[in-house]
Amino acid sequence: MTTAPLSDAAVDEALAVVLRALSDHAGVPADRIDPDGPVAAVPGIESVKALRAITQVEDTLGVLIPDDFLFETATVRQLATQVAELRGPRETV
Repeated sequence: MTTAPLSDAAVDEALAVVLRALSDHAGVPADRIDPDGPVAAVPGIESVKALRAITQVEDTLGVLIPDDFLFETATVRQLATQVAELRGPRETV
C-alpha cells in the first residue's frame, strides 16, 4: 500500500459534508449555498450555527478542526479543501 496525494475526490467528499452541515444548521437547502462564496454569506448562518456545523463536520469525518479555522477560511470550498487536508491522503492498494 502507498499513500496517495490529496485527490479531487477527497476534496469533493469534504465539500459535500461541509455543505450538508452548513445546510443543516443554517436551515437552507445545500444547493442554495455558494461553494465559492464566504461561509459568512451562507443564508441564515450566524456564528453559533457555523460552529455547530463545524462540529458536525468533525464528527462525520473524524477530524479535529482548530477553533480559528472557520474564521481564517475565505470560502466554503477552501474550508472543504482544508478539511480534506486534515484527513490526509488516503491509502491506496
